[in-house]
Amino acid sequence: MELPINASWNLKKLLNMRSSVYHLVAGRDRLLSTKQIWEDMLSMAPKVAWHHLVWFSGLIPNHFIILWMAILDRLPTRARLLRMGITIENVNCLFCNMIPETQSHIFFECDYAKSLWASILQLCDINRNICHWDGELAWAVHCFRGKSLLTRVLKLAFTSYVYGIWRERNNKLFGGKTRTMIENLEDIKDTIRIRMSGWRINMMDLRNAAICARWGIA
Repeated sequence: MELPINASWNLKKLLNMRSSVYHLVAGRDRLLSTKQIWEDMLSMAPKVAWHHLVWFSGLIPNHFIILWMAILDRLPTRARLLRMGITIENVNCLFCNMIPETQSHIFFECDYAKSLWASILQLCDINRNICHWDGELAWAVHCFRGKSLLTRVLKLAFTSYVYGIWRERNNKLFGGKTRTMIENLEDIKDTIRIRMSGWRINMMDLRNAAICARWGIA
């Protein structure tokens, strides 16, 4: 059966899935439940290496969505729009207006972004040379593991940072205004403080106490 030209996206998707679900109904003598169909169709593919950066307890929905899109290289940076064949008068970064706005540049190579990320790392008592997008993502994938307070803060900080940079970029593009790095940092600190206020933290642990002090948690 050929797909109807005027069929909706949902119908086309369902029809394309026929071969995947045929074995569920062929030769069966009892009714199927939607639960059975769903469980059978679930992909058994291994998790991606970065899944713990995007999906974790305490995540902020709009923050993790932007990070997810960034990891998949789906954010419409000016360089990406140009690659897609869309005419762009100025492809340079909206923060520095010197280098083409690639994903790596806007998040970790532009001075505005680099100074913001460095300040966040300092609040976590981490000193390291900041490189490019792939390098920072690989570092985060490797290091942001476990359930310690520092790991949870780093995950929130990373997602909040990527969201914050992208929001400031859009504010500059569509509103002509950009906040200072310090203002953006304070906004990220406020977000994390609010999230941390609901956590049960062992303040007898000196490292936890130091983290809370740096982020302004009483």
